[in-house]
Amino acid sequence: MTFDAVDRRILEVLRNQGRAPHALIAKEVGLSAPAVGERIRKLEHAGVISGYRATFHPEALGLGICAFVSIAPQPRNPGANLVENLRAMPEVEELHAVAGPYGYIAKVRVTTPEALDAFLDRLWVLEGVERTETTMVLRTSVERPMYLPFTEP
Repeated sequence: MTFDAVDRRILEVLRNQGRAPHALIAKEVGLSAPAVGERIRKLEHAGVISGYRATFHPEALGLGICAFVSIAPQPRNPGANLVENLRAMPEVEELHAVAGPYGYIAKVRVTTPEALDAFLDRLWVLEGVERTETTMVLRTSVERPMYLPFTEP
């Protein structure tokens, strides 16, 4: 899909203010609110906008521990349901299939180091897990909405 300048600006506004009313976006892009609504519907229908959600401060919810867990599946018995089992673990915020010595990297959030230890205990006994390596986050320096390829970096 190609994006004109108005579509790009609408996406920029929604990326930074997902709850922005159509009237506010209309002022930003120089269109009427109904015209903005129609463009947003087209972007949704095309799959460019896949949904809307609130973002939370993990610490405010008691999830002060963030870790990245690299997971190597067993080479001869990768476990048919490994991804589904990982998806079912509520601590897993993100799960990525990756190239390299590990097949997956999971971003995990928990309340305490003890909770991380308990999570890892449950992870290690999942069918198809060969080994793991955990990196605990000390500080997050950059966390932002997805980069839009048509905006200046």
